[in-house]
Amino acid sequence: MGGPGLRLKRILASKALFLVSLAILLFFSVNLVREIINRRDLEKEIGGITEEINALSGRNQELSGLIEYLKTPDFVEEVARTKLNLKKEGEKIIIVPEERDRVAGEQSQFAPVMQQRLTMDSRPNPVRWWQYFFKNE
Repeated sequence: MGGPGLRLKRILASKALFLVSLAILLFFSVNLVREIINRRDLEKEIGGITEEINALSGRNQELSGLIEYLKTPDFVEEVARTKLNLKKEGEKIIIVPEERDRVAGEQSQFAPVMQQRLTMDSRPNPVRWWQYFFKNE
């Protein structure tokens, strides 16, 4: 009846083979698109992680510099002076009390002089300036 060539032509021309081929092509196309999307997402993530690594490397260098500074004698001396109230041999320390450290009833040594200045001239400040600039007293 027909030969093997005719049979092969019928199989190749059949709709079933076309549909199977189309399904296989569609399957591989969907998988290819998924892989392309995954690769793009991974490249974005790699880029973000690379930026984070660079930022952390910079921060690490800053901290290394800080650690080196903290090991220096200058820093140790500064901490000893400010926090531990230590001094070098031969140095004299002068402690100036702050206003809040004074006893409540204690008056400043300059208080009488300042009070005298305030009571000497009771004119308003603009008047005093006017007289200072325009009336040579």
